[in-house]
Amino acid sequence: MMEYKIKLQILGINADKTGRYLCPKCSANRTNKTEKCLSVTFGSECVLYKCHNCQWSGAVYYRDKYEHKKHYKRPDAPKTLDNKQPLYDYFQKRGISKEIVDKFQVGINEKKEMIFPYYKAGELVNVKYRTNLGNGKKSFRQESDTEKTFFGMDLVTNFSQLLIVEGELDSLSFAMAGIESVSVPQGASENKLECIDNCWNWLQQFDSYIIAVDNDSAGDKLKVNLLKRLDKNKCKIAHMGQFKDANEVLMQSGADDLLKIVNQAEYITPDGLVSFFDCWDEIFYFKQNGYSKGYSTGWESLDKKFTIKTGYLMIITGYPSRGKSFFTDNLLYNLSQKYDLKHLIASFENTNASHFARFAQMHCEKKFSEIQENEYGNTFEFIMNHFYRLQIDRMWSIDQIIETCELAVRKYGIKTLTIDPYNRLNNDYTDREDKYIGSILAKLSMVAKKLDILVIFIAHPKKPDGDKLPTMYSISGSSDWYNMADYGLIVHRERNENAELENKPKIIISKIKDFNTGDPSGGEVNLEFIPSRHKLIDYKQTHGNW
Repeated sequence: MMEYKIKLQILGINADKTGRYLCPKCSANRTNKTEKCLSVTFGSECVLYKCHNCQWSGAVYYRDKYEHKKHYKRPDAPKTLDNKQPLYDYFQKRGISKEIVDKFQVGINEKKEMIFPYYKAGELVNVKYRTNLGNGKKSFRQESDTEKTFFGMDLVTNFSQLLIVEGELDSLSFAMAGIESVSVPQGASENKLECIDNCWNWLQQFDSYIIAVDNDSAGDKLKVNLLKRLDKNKCKIAHMGQFKDANEVLMQSGADDLLKIVNQAEYITPDGLVSFFDCWDEIFYFKQNGYSKGYSTGWESLDKKFTIKTGYLMIITGYPSRGKSFFTDNLLYNLSQKYDLKHLIASFENTNASHFARFAQMHCEKKFSEIQENEYGNTFEFIMNHFYRLQIDRMWSIDQIIETCELAVRKYGIKTLTIDPYNRLNNDYTDREDKYIGSILAKLSMVAKKLDILVIFIAHPKKPDGDKLPTMYSISGSSDWYNMADYGLIVHRERNENAELENKPKIIISKIKDFNTGDPSGGEVNLEFIPSRHKLIDYKQTHGNW
């Protein structure tokens, strides 16, 4: 039997095709026990399931095709002192027993560093070291090039819910109350959350998650990042009350109060409902810092007109062969190179190989055929870790793209979605096209805000009017291409005296809706394609001010 079918059976899903089925989680307890409330969709990469009654949902992948396996270094077993009494004495002062210290295999070395081993499926995959510097200060280090996973994951036996905490001492503190938990490997500084990428399949076993991070601004940031990557509908939030963290609760109030904190954890506010109290972290941050600065586009001249922010919809248009797709790919590459952002691309005009070659040429600044063997490994890893594509062997609808994007945000942490172009989608509408376009743009605008991503949508103008510059209202089908855009860009290239298209694309900023992202008056910027570097640069870099 195929592995994915075994996984479905373990979940209790007896499905062999797309359709509605009984839900193994709630159907037996419903008044109408025969109502098929579980939607099962057999997609190109995985089987998606969602119950419309209890909201149980997830995905079972056919194979590890999209599980890009990095080559991690496995650390040697750390050298520890046989005499662990100083370690036991320290943890006893923190309310943690010798038995718990030994259960988590915490050690100490000659440098007086505490040693926290990370195990995954019985294998040592990472080692973290902690040094107490005095006056409450501490420093950390980890073995380099190791796999980032959750601390304590091999000790978890209850797969109904998973308690996620900020640090190893928090895990040990909850263990004193008989509560299983795991800790992220880099504490509140954990932004990329590689531990989720590396433990994705393991995480799917749990019905719900409880997030119990420190009661401070750093903990709030980690909580937000975790909620972005995990299924929000399955997440509860544990509140530390007057205490900073779990260890402080243990020391000052006792293990029973840790149990109360877990039992009183609350599901987050339902989607669509929000109070200003729920937004207090965001409001306080705004009061302290004002509007956040956007990401650089990678071109100084363009940054003077606008910067990139997530949560927005960007519409790009221009006549065929004028450079829309290349400009977009170059923008995505710049964001990855400078900010380590990841992207999901629905590009129906490039094959997988040709698209990879384009990014590789940008990365190495040379022809694909000229990339040397010693360069190829790092180039492949960079592209593999930052760019994900939809399969182009099928027609995609906007709803299918959005559903896949939501999974990609949780699984890979993508920050942009690019759709190129509109006319290659499965646009099956029965009403007028302008109404249909308005509805899909509204969906994309909402998903950008919901997932905190930038959505880039490329659409062609109507039939070209000679070489006359198109406008946003020239896009075929609806005026909503302009009306609903947060960013509106036109990419255009003029012809020279020989009727050849020049390698100097103009980027016309037709619309900037939010003045916090750029200059609403718009403008025009010239870039230039440099064949020897295979990328666009500011025109003034080679020609002075223009």
